[in-house]
Amino acid sequence: MVNFLLLIKRISAYSKKDIDQGKTPKDIYKLCSCIRESFCLSYSIRKENNLYLVFQEKNFLIKFEGKKLKFLSSDERSQALLLLKALKLSSEIYEFNRWYKSTPGIYISKFQDFTSILNFMHLSEKKCVLILSNLNKANNLWEIIESNQIKDSNDCFYVIPFHEIINFLSILINIFKEQGKKKYLIIIPIKSIENVILYINYKIDQIQRN
Repeated sequence: MVNFLLLIKRISAYSKKDIDQGKTPKDIYKLCSCIRESFCLSYSIRKENNLYLVFQEKNFLIKFEGKKLKFLSSDERSQALLLLKALKLSSEIYEFNRWYKSTPGIYISKFQDFTSILNFMHLSEKKCVLILSNLNKANNLWEIIESNQIKDSNDCFYVIPFHEIINFLSILINIFKEQGKKKYLIIIPIKSIENVILYINYKIDQIQRN
């Protein structure tokens, strides 16, 4: 099972009317591309993949569970509408640490703070691979490995920043330091996040075929 975790600071507000008029905001279009590359094959869905969207400013988490996903197709409109429904539901949630179902395979949970989200996901207990495009924000807690070492492993989290989030690395590092865990860092010189996800899936597909 492969888990993608996107750390998101904020996204633009949009409506069904915006989608219908072809006015989907650029960051939503980019996020939809990430959803598509996480799951969509030519004629099927990657059932063994999960995608987690962590929204730092509003402290909620959206989970796309591959084995339960329905209604997701490869077109942007489908992805944007499913995401919109989940985002609307997130604004109606007031109880913390509880999963709410938006549509089959898409769930939302709200937390008291950003650290609570990361702790809830037990990242310190899992094989956590941070994906960066350069070494500027690397820390000596992270063991740098080559991109060709990507392997399919149970409960592996590929953590990818959706924005240039200033403080998320320090929060992750503090969580890992408390557990005394060494984590992995891969430098993939690909700027677009959707292409990073595409690349990881491609590498894992290669391993499975061999």
